[in-house]
Formats: sequence, structure tokens, C-alpha cells
Amino acid sequence: MPPNGLAAVLKQPPHMVDDLHVSKVRGGTPPSDSGVTLIELIVTLSLGGILMAISVFGMRSYLMSNREAGTANGIRSALRNASESSLSQGRTYCVYFTSTTWTVYKSDCTVAANKLSGPFKVDDPSITLGSVSFPAAGDPMPSVPGETTACPTTRQCAYFYPRGTALPGGLQVTRSGKTYTLHVEGLTSRVSMA
Repeated sequence: MPPNGLAAVLKQPPHMVDDLHVSKVRGGTPPSDSGVTLIELIVTLSLGGILMAISVFGMRSYLMSNREAGTANGIRSALRNASESSLSQGRTYCVYFTSTTWTVYKSDCTVAANKLSGPFKVDDPSITLGSVSFPAAGDPMPSVPGETTACPTTRQCAYFYPRGTALPGGLQVTRSGKTYTLHVEGLTSRVSMA
């Protein structure tokens, strides 16, 4: 159809009028291809890759922090359960610590048959249990008279006694950049975390 002006185009039946001729008559440019160029695709994928890389590193840090908090909460829970169980059942409980595990015993930490649960491991290899310090037999700081303090490794056992008392002491859950300190009070066997 020759472009004779707007009047000629408007006289055509609707199915005969195409966008190219209407745009020429109105003085516009022909419609362009609505596809995506290769440059646009590369830029979009590059920006998406950068955003994903940033989010992966942020997520890794977040997960590490949660694993450390989970380990500290797990230890606090084990200590509190041992304290409550010793009081309610009328028997001594012990929690034995290594640098990466903790195990709960009834009565004495040196007898394997007394093992109640564990060993539980830390949630991540970069997390360690450090500064474990509970009194041992013969320490200048007296332990609870008449109660056992036997431990496979000196100063690594937290004891809870049926009278509602405990060996006072504490430990730290550590990874680079953050430390949780758990403390056991001797007189009340209260377990706190800071």
C-alpha cells in the first residue's frame, strides 16, 4: 500500500493497516525488534553474579555465627539439664569437656558405664571449647566436701550434686571474632552465658 497520507491509511480496512505504514504516515520511526542484545545480557548476568557472590560470603558468615551460638546453647542446655537432673533424681551428674566435645555422665566421669549421653561435637571445626576450668581434687579452691571430682583430664569436668550445688567454674566457646563464656555457680549450680 503506497503511503498517500493519513486519509488513505484510514480508509483501508483495519486488517490491511500495518504498523510500518502508520508510523511512516505519522512521522515516527518504524518499531524496533523487541529482543535483547548480547551486551544487555552480559551486563545483566555480570550484575547478578556479583550480587550472588556478595550474598554467599554474607551467608557464610551468618551460618558460622549461628553454628557457634548453637554450640554454646547446646552446652548451656546440657549443663542445665545435668543440674536439674541431679537435684530431681538425687544423684551426682558430671559433664566432661574436651576441646571439641562434651559428654554427660551420671555419678562419675571416669567410669565409661556411667555415660548418659554424648559425646556431642561442636557444630563447626573452627569452633573450640577453651579455658575450661573447674576445680580438681587438691586445688587451693576447695571442691564440695564429701563429693567426687574425679575427671579423666584435670579441671575438665563440671559436677552437679544432689543438694543443688556444683563445682564452680566455666568455659568459653570460641571462634575467630566471637566468644561465648559459660559460667557455673557453685552454691546454686546456676548456669549462665555471656
